[in-house]
Amino acid sequence: MSTPSSFGGRYAVLERVGSGGMAEVYRARDELLGREVAVKVLSERFSRDRSFIERFRREAQSAANLNHPNVVSLFDYGADDGTYFIVMEFIEGKPLSEIIAEEGALMPERAAEIASDVARALERAHEGGLVHRDIKSSNIMITSSGETKVTDFGIARAVGGDDQATMTQTGMVIGTAAYLSPEQAQGNPVDGRSDVYSLGVVLYEMLTGRTPFQGDTPLSIAYKHVREDARPPSDIDPDIPAALDSICLKALAKNPDNRFSTAREMREDLGRFLAGQAVHATPVLTEDATMVAPGGGTEIMRETAVYDEPEKSRAWWYVLAAVLILALFGILAWLLADNLFGGGEPVEVPRVIGMTEDEARERLEQANLDVDVERRPSRRPVGEVVAQDPEAGETVEEGDTVTITVSRGPRETDVPGVIGLSQEEAEAELRGANLRVGEITQEPSDEFEPGTVIGQDPEEGEQVPVRTRVDLVVSAGPETVVVPTVVGLQEADAVANLRAVGLEVQVNRDASDAPEGQVIDQDPDAGTEVPAGDTVIILVSEGPEEQPMPDMTGQDADQAEATLEEDFGLEVTQVEETQACTEPPGRVCRQDPSPGTPVSPGDSATLYVQGGGADAGGGGGSPLDRIVAWMWTFFA
Repeated sequence: MSTPSSFGGRYAVLERVGSGGMAEVYRARDELLGREVAVKVLSERFSRDRSFIERFRREAQSAANLNHPNVVSLFDYGADDGTYFIVMEFIEGKPLSEIIAEEGALMPERAAEIASDVARALERAHEGGLVHRDIKSSNIMITSSGETKVTDFGIARAVGGDDQATMTQTGMVIGTAAYLSPEQAQGNPVDGRSDVYSLGVVLYEMLTGRTPFQGDTPLSIAYKHVREDARPPSDIDPDIPAALDSICLKALAKNPDNRFSTAREMREDLGRFLAGQAVHATPVLTEDATMVAPGGGTEIMRETAVYDEPEKSRAWWYVLAAVLILALFGILAWLLADNLFGGGEPVEVPRVIGMTEDEARERLEQANLDVDVERRPSRRPVGEVVAQDPEAGETVEEGDTVTITVSRGPRETDVPGVIGLSQEEAEAELRGANLRVGEITQEPSDEFEPGTVIGQDPEEGEQVPVRTRVDLVVSAGPETVVVPTVVGLQEADAVANLRAVGLEVQVNRDASDAPEGQVIDQDPDAGTEVPAGDTVIILVSEGPEEQPMPDMTGQDADQAEATLEEDFGLEVTQVEETQACTEPPGRVCRQDPSPGTPVSPGDSATLYVQGGGADAGGGGGSPLDRIVAWMWTFFA
């Protein structure tokens, strides 16, 4: 199929980004709204089925009504010259299936976070009456910022995947084999609890790196979903917490009544685990009766066919009958060979989990068992046995092979650079790299906004084991200091005190009654918290304001003294004049300072007074002297 240039005259194709059994996916540009979108184009074999197209249209409408941050948004649906397509939100990121394939099992906390986000999306869909029916790791996208997005809502009911992985019932897709719920496998009606089961499979896959049931064909996997109980995830990785074991096994209960009743209930239990609280889920007991079909007996598939070809259903029974006959001949041959040649002695498999590889080999060889070794990453020490198959206590024959899984030590990953990101973005980036968020501290910073990461340990580019904690240093904004009290200090002391705490100083001056050089005011006030480096303004006294000395010559000495003291703030002394003076007694002959001389409050002034009307010592004289001075003035 050649790459088209556009769809619907609106979506210009930029590149092909993927394909599946039912569709091709393109990255395109919405020319009308100027944004990047993903266009999923249905394959020709579906485009020719009118009933399918109508179902798909209805489901696309239902999915488009979902508006949730954990759901990939559907924007548009259309047809272009017989080609049907849907337009969705374009996600910068990877499918969860690809992340697991590249990195292996996720750390338990990260797996719980992703499962909780998917459960939140399912909760919203189920409230709207929409069952996804095809929850699987390839339908879960992890964005570059670590967000979880569930895709293909509504499509799963109308379309399945490729012929090697999808179970169908009379033409209607009911899920992907590895993620099927038991009721899907039997073709029974499903509700939201079927999506809970499939999410349990995804959680199992995230915790262990593989789905709970393996098989050579979709039919054999579906059989296991109905008839076999999943091993607890901790059997595969002993480091998986028991609480997650319980949540996972409850979601994987064969009987829907024994699962979480809603996606919300599962999300809440995952939230309890992440918060360090006790979960409500308890280990699920093996169920004697799994799914009883309306006809009476237990079924794997009713008249269900594989690969959307109902006419082949009878052929499967012929194949099954042939397999049973061959198996019968095989058993007879084995019994005959056993009688003729004898078999090995029965041996109980010893427990070797926790031993070193050499110790395990020695222990198994002592039991006359062969050893096969597999290695995989683990948080256990390098060389320690973390799993065995068959399990301890099982009975086998001498010479049988026991496969032991030996730890290669923790997987390593490169530490991403998160300096300059917000704390939330940095935490998402670390989780996406399979790392944990360590200690978070705050430090003042003039360069970065508050809440921005300004330091990390380990540093960017270092290779560390997955799940390593990365400590972050987050900007608290500029450093703050408390403004000290400087009012009353001399200018030099005030400046020194302010600079000592990291503040700048601006000095203003003004006249006042305070001594010259003394700080009489400050802004901001003492005790105020300000960023380090801010400026504090101080007001320094220039001393009292100077005025010109008035001319008091010829005035009554007492009145002159009162004027100089009250209006000018001078300290006045009267002295009897000893020089020639024509002024009447008690009058001012001269003064010091002389008229016009600048004076300030507190300065000293001397009035020289004509004798006979003033006491030589100054002060104004006796009442008799005042009368004589008045008469002198009157008769003169």
